[in-house]
Amino acid sequence: MFQFLQRKEEPEKFAPDPGQLSVRQLLEDSGVPISIRAVANLPEHAQRRLLRVLLPPQILSRFGIRPVDWRGPDGNNHVSVVTRPKSGLLHVEVRHAVEAQDPFFVVELQDNALNGIDLNLLVLNDPHAPRFDTDCDEEGRATQFGTLRRNRAQEELAMKAGLAPGQVRAGLKASRDVFQNVDTFLAMLTHYSLFLEPLTYASARVFERRGFAYVRGHKLMDDIHREFQEGGRLREALDGSTPFRGPDQWRTVRGRAWAVHDGILSEIDQAWDGLRMVKQVGQHAGVNTFPDALY
Repeated sequence: MFQFLQRKEEPEKFAPDPGQLSVRQLLEDSGVPISIRAVANLPEHAQRRLLRVLLPPQILSRFGIRPVDWRGPDGNNHVSVVTRPKSGLLHVEVRHAVEAQDPFFVVELQDNALNGIDLNLLVLNDPHAPRFDTDCDEEGRATQFGTLRRNRAQEELAMKAGLAPGQVRAGLKASRDVFQNVDTFLAMLTHYSLFLEPLTYASARVFERRGFAYVRGHKLMDDIHREFQEGGRLREALDGSTPFRGPDQWRTVRGRAWAVHDGILSEIDQAWDGLRMVKQVGQHAGVNTFPDALY
């Protein structure tokens, strides 16, 4: 599983936002933006019509889930939708089997305080890959993907298996398909951009490849790249003092990500916090803070 984003609590709304749109408004002006709150207020069947655009058919079909009615070979519905109209939140989960422990695909969208849309959560995992319990500590308490507490033993196993911080399973390698559909979904709602907060260094690099730029954090990413070069403070801190600080980890995105997850940014008096990214619908920003990177 790739948990790509910082989780957010329900934000206070600072700007007015239409909770409901009438058919007359939609007929009179195709440029009227539709909020997630308005989508959340729709009847279930109307929501489904819109959400078919959000969920890539090719991803559902990989697991035998029909893109139109969301039913699998067992005849059961494999897609669950949770809405919170008051806070303008939409949460969609897809499981390859009804009894599966984890969804293999999760997307959560929410209205933000500026009448835009945030991507709060994106999970893409291979449900058939080995699972590493990095999401809970030895006592079974949630780690919030390492942001609240850590399970270092499971993290080390995950790292050795080729996973990045925030993953409990290997990914689906389907983020390109997801963002193509997210772009289409936003265009249908008459929104021009999407905002998010990357959970890890690795996820920030994934979002760069998918066309995002930085609202906040570009300088930090440049500083990280510079300090991982020969003679840099981060490069020198890869001293083997923990399993996540091997001397060659500067070479790859995942290696750097594990070192950042392990707190190495304190060497440059920084922390992984406060980054925010934006993507314009249908455009690629061309940002690349780690040229010629190996993932």
